[in-house]
Amino acid sequence: MIRHTLPSLTGLLFVLSSLVASSTTAASGPGSDMITVPSGAAHIGCNEAVDKECEKDEMPGGKVEIAAFEIDVTEVTVAQYAACVVAGACTAQGLLMPSTGTEDQPELVWTCNWQVKGRGQHPINCISFEMAETYCKWAEKRLPSAAEWERAARGTDGRRYPWGNEDVTPSPQANLSDITLLNNKPGGWGLKEYNDGYISTAPVGSFPAGDSPVGAKDMAGNIWEFVTDGDENRKEMRGGSWSYFPHSLRVSDKAYAQNGRRNGDTGFRCAR
Repeated sequence: MIRHTLPSLTGLLFVLSSLVASSTTAASGPGSDMITVPSGAAHIGCNEAVDKECEKDEMPGGKVEIAAFEIDVTEVTVAQYAACVVAGACTAQGLLMPSTGTEDQPELVWTCNWQVKGRGQHPINCISFEMAETYCKWAEKRLPSAAEWERAARGTDGRRYPWGNEDVTPSPQANLSDITLLNNKPGGWGLKEYNDGYISTAPVGSFPAGDSPVGAKDMAGNIWEFVTDGDENRKEMRGGSWSYFPHSLRVSDKAYAQNGRRNGDTGFRCAR
């Protein structure tokens, strides 16, 4: 296990206060806005009529009645999370280092956004499910269920991606594994024909061409987002990320994180 030298309390509070003052807080600014999603029936899970890439855990798909709810327009940002830390409700422990849940991953430290200059409007990442839950509770919200997340991401027509059934194009519509990652990291991977301009995360809301039917942003790519579905050992994530290919950006695709895991491509948004 890697040990880290923590900055002095005064220095840490100065950094956090600067983040909050120069960017957003939990009460205002980009990322704090919410969208109301009306009640009704929506297609949840695989829609075989438009998607031939579905995996077993996406099936069977079908119409589900979902009660009305609200969801954040964007993923929770570094600056918003910093406000929670300053308030004493959230912890910053572990945000500088990805972890499998049992071992630190120093080779991936470059993926974490916490305390990185200029990333106040990037999504908070390198965060665990429990830390995400704590933030949403502090903000008087909660994490969305998988069904709510899908409803906000695809509307009611069962589309493959938030923008429709068409594959990603050079527009671009999302932050995914692209030529920037391929060319700028040793052993990098990515689509040569796609360039979103970011090696890892992008500022929230950077790809309006990929907005969902209800107006939610970055529900495909940027970071995987925690939802409440899962069990006592692992939690479900949705949306794909900057390090994944288009297959994982499909709305019905699922990934899982073991308890305590903190990934550089995982974050969250809140609902209520």
